[in-house]
Amino acid sequence: MDIYLIRHTAVYNPNKLCYGQSEIPLEENFTTHFNWIEDYLNEALTAKPLVYSSSLRRCTKLASFLSNDNYIVDERLKELSFGNWELKSWDNINPKELNPWMADFVNQKPPNGENFIELTNRCNYFWDEITEKPSKENIIIVSHAGVIRSILANILGFPLQNAFNLQIDYASITKINYQKEYGKQTVVYVNKTQCPSKVIGNES
Repeated sequence: MDIYLIRHTAVYNPNKLCYGQSEIPLEENFTTHFNWIEDYLNEALTAKPLVYSSSLRRCTKLASFLSNDNYIVDERLKELSFGNWELKSWDNINPKELNPWMADFVNQKPPNGENFIELTNRCNYFWDEITEKPSKENIIIVSHAGVIRSILANILGFPLQNAFNLQIDYASITKINYQKEYGKQTVVYVNKTQCPSKVIGNES
């Protein structure tokens, strides 16, 4: 089973808002990236995959495009909740709240939001659920940078505080090969984009 983790395409955010689980529009050129992702996956896949998506529109638009509107929404694939900070400019967030979170995002929470441990736990439940199914269908997951980082941290077994050392660009593809019979999960490549220099792994 090959599992492709895809981050949604770039968002239009000129005011540098904290948007976590809030809806925010995509940049105007998103269809160009949609087409590149579709072309790449058509070459990589020999059979129709199962497609999962975060419920946020910046993800479901791409999931719908890739699956002819035949995809499964899972709330566990949503980005980190920033609670009271949602849709506030980062510059306008009270430093007394922001600085402790910046120093320890793994354990600290934005007011009425969640920490990275909570995000990771819900993502791990989702991951365990899809990998324990008897199906050998290939899977596409359209989600967010925080979700993809948490899944990779779980597979690779490194501390969550190091998760942001992984570069996960907009419209990037990360590939995991899962062999259920051996219980083996292999990260084939991370952050494949239209720019080959950003690929980490054994495929260019």
